Amino acid sequence: MLSALSRYVPAIPPPPPLLLARGDTFFIRRVDLAPGEAVEPQVRLAIEAMAPFPPEQLYFGHLPAGDGSAALVFAAFRRRFSADETELWDRAALVTPEFAPLLAARPGTGDGAVVHVGDSRVTALAWRAGQELPVAVLARPGGPAVAQAVVNELWERSGLAAEAGLRRLEGTLGFDAAHDGSLTATLDGEPLGPWPEEWTKSGDVRDQDFLAERRRAEVRDQWLWRGLLGAIAILVLAASLDIGAGILGALTRHREARIERQAPTVRQTETAQALANRIAELSEKRLMPFEMMAIINPSRPESVIFQRAVTRGLLRLEVEAQAQNAEDVGRYANSLREQPGIASASARDIRARDGVTSFVLEVEFRPEALRNGGAL
Repeated sequence: MLSALSRYVPAIPPPPPLLLARGDTFFIRRVDLAPGEAVEPQVRLAIEAMAPFPPEQLYFGHLPAGDGSAALVFAAFRRRFSADETELWDRAALVTPEFAPLLAARPGTGDGAVVHVGDSRVTALAWRAGQELPVAVLARPGGPAVAQAVVNELWERSGLAAEAGLRRLEGTLGFDAAHDGSLTATLDGEPLGPWPEEWTKSGDVRDQDFLAERRRAEVRDQWLWRGLLGAIAILVLAASLDIGAGILGALTRHREARIERQAPTVRQTETAQALANRIAELSEKRLMPFEMMAIINPSRPESVIFQRAVTRGLLRLEVEAQAQNAEDVGRYANSLREQPGIASASARDIRARDGVTSFVLEVEFRPEALRNGGAL
């Protein structure tokens, strides 16, 4: 399935190339810069002074020193490049002279030089001790046969001592781009050294308006790509929520159907449980009027006669009584309240007539007083 679908998935386009222009078409000069001043105007002024053509007819660029004290300026007449040579320039990420990667092969601390011998050109660079940029750069047509002549010219122009070191290189020069956009100069694919990030813009020889438009297009494309990714993420999230809602709905319907199937059994169980609870309540929580009467009778005065008794719930008893002695009513209620099994006792509706006092005695019992084998 995946192999069949992969035919319809567009391939990831290759990264834009990093191109090197022929070095022997450029005139190259090291230019001192005024400290604290903008670099671009100084470079343009130097090119106008050195070149026989206006900048609009040139491919030019510059590589500034890290301390801003100097810049390596290079320019070439546009007509010296054929259409075949510039065919890929519009799609390239960088176009710079082919001597540029050799700047990463700078000698250590002392004076020194590097010469690259190619099949059709020889490029040589010379450095003074402690300087980031070379003092002389030569690029001459020809192969190994002219290498020594180019080295001799380099020594003459740079003024290096005869004992200064010389490093000879052969192979294909280029750049390797990392994922973060940083560049590394290479020789036959092996690293020569890092290339400063600020050189990527200033060292490009193409038209500055074209490069500015390219940068704006890259920013625009980046935002469009981010917007596309955001839209895809929203669609994926919406699809995930829709799928989740469908699964949840299916589970809910399945659970409701299961509950509906089990409803008769549940109702039968609830009815049986309610009936069992009622039977237990009737068997265990029964009224005990005789036990209540047995508790309150021992302390009854002889003048008090019970006429009628009524239970009010499981723990309350109302007794209608008469007393020949009115004082026995209060003493009787007080004596009941002192018994541990009685929670409260009171006499109400006390009426005296013809020497007989009638009253209603209300007694509330404690649950433990009426327990009879766990009845309450």
